[in-house]
Amino acid sequence: MKKNCPFYTHYSKNTSFNIRYFLLFIAICFTVSCKTEITKETESPNIIVIMADDLGYSDLGCYGGEISTPSLDNMASEGIRLPNVFNAGMCVASRSAMLTGKWWPRAGFGAQNGPNIAQELKKEGYRTGLIGKWHLDGTPNEKGFDYFFGFLGGYSSYFKGGKDYRINEEKYEDFGNAFYSTDAFSESAVQFVKSHNEQNKEPFFLYLSYQSPHNPLQAPKEDIMKYRGSYLKGWQSIRERRIEKQKSLGLIPDDVTLPEYPQNLPEWSTLTEAQKDLEDLRMSVYAAMVERMDKGIGLLMDALKVTNQDKNTLILFLSDNGTDSFSVLDEVLLKKNLLPGDIGSNYQMGTGWAYASVSPFRLYKISQHSGGVKTAAIVRWPESIENPNSINTEAINLVDFMPTFLEAAKSVSVSENNTFSGQSFLPMLKGESWKRETPMYFQFMDNRAMRTSEWSLIEVDGSGWELYNTIKDPLETNDVSNIYKDKVVEMEKKWLNWWTAESGASDYQPKSTEESPHYKPQGDRGTGVMYSPSAMPEKLSKKYSIKGWQEIKKGEKKISP
Repeated sequence: MKKNCPFYTHYSKNTSFNIRYFLLFIAICFTVSCKTEITKETESPNIIVIMADDLGYSDLGCYGGEISTPSLDNMASEGIRLPNVFNAGMCVASRSAMLTGKWWPRAGFGAQNGPNIAQELKKEGYRTGLIGKWHLDGTPNEKGFDYFFGFLGGYSSYFKGGKDYRINEEKYEDFGNAFYSTDAFSESAVQFVKSHNEQNKEPFFLYLSYQSPHNPLQAPKEDIMKYRGSYLKGWQSIRERRIEKQKSLGLIPDDVTLPEYPQNLPEWSTLTEAQKDLEDLRMSVYAAMVERMDKGIGLLMDALKVTNQDKNTLILFLSDNGTDSFSVLDEVLLKKNLLPGDIGSNYQMGTGWAYASVSPFRLYKISQHSGGVKTAAIVRWPESIENPNSINTEAINLVDFMPTFLEAAKSVSVSENNTFSGQSFLPMLKGESWKRETPMYFQFMDNRAMRTSEWSLIEVDGSGWELYNTIKDPLETNDVSNIYKDKVVEMEKKWLNWWTAESGASDYQPKSTEESPHYKPQGDRGTGVMYSPSAMPEKLSKKYSIKGWQEIKKGEKKISP
């Protein structure tokens, strides 16, 4: 066991402290074991939710991307790709909806209204753990998680951690020179799985909540330089290549109508060489972060196999929302001589690479268009999935996760439980026919939407309703709101009824993105803020230069931090 692993540190640093926790843990295990032996007639599956943060729809190889993601690609080949899973478009809203099975206005950012997945699975004899990012009110240990290692806020330094890091309720400050949060989370997840197998045979629920690839864009230099220079072809070229691969993978039809180029994004050919250089570095860091996360997931998969737990472990991978299109701190960071990848920097993806990342969709994180709310999901469960390496295109929402997991754990139907906003899609995982029966609703700031099996009613930046027939126009390219005005009125009434019921508000008064210091209007049809790519300063141009790195690899220069 690695000594820089927080799981190891927590259980080996203080012997007397560990003895108390070990005895308590044994007592809990014994209690849970007795309860489960009495009430369980069949073996319940382990359940793992792996959530990436701000990962784009097309970033994984199995969803069209060029980034190296062999572990997740292999998970897809052994499981099912779910290309129509919808999130809430924003970290806190998505996580709250996923944990509670309720639309986020009712669940709240603390998931306080009613029990969550962890609390309910504990009743079924599950041991529960959360590793990584929390970003909700309260703490995980207060919300049903037996074990927690990670940070409480929205983001943190990948190399230096932060003041809100915890192991359970204790502050964690063991950030050595070798610390990198993605690796620490992966290693802790591996030890959670291994220690569980060693100590008892009861099922577990693990919520592995990576920060990657959320800002700050930071990664080890060797990982960054693997990609350096490969994105000089530009975001238009990368998007086109990803879309062609998506067609070959069967993710989108060959004849699908593609969205027009965003009006608030300059074409790559108009950029200076210095702008292209910094943009290439920005995307190289992002790609390195995604690959590093994939390697950690590979270690977790290996741990499941070594401990003979992989066949009856239900794993669901997804992102909490689409790619971050903002770049609000570039000017400040460049004045401090900080580049993407540097310790102490806090770069974001920017509109250009977000445009490539969400291929083939429109718009990004916060928006309720598909680029913001669709996630490239994968589910793997060898013991139950009958058709591995397949694609299921039924629409699934994060609110469907909790009833699905509870049904898998209890081996009984929970579809009659009207406390859930979602419905169990467990039959689909077992090869049976399944179809979503109810509409999906979305809202964040002044972005909102309602989706049925045929129609998408969507608004961006408070600029009025758009209507799309998603059977004929799955990528939401042709706004027909002026043609089907009655349909707009009908769906708007339903959306407003939903909003009133869920939020408790008497009317809809959204907070505009223009009021936020971080989130400016994104609209790609003339209403969004124009993206202005930053340029690589001459004095910093050698810091991540390809030529300089080649000299380092040859041993002619020493590596710089």
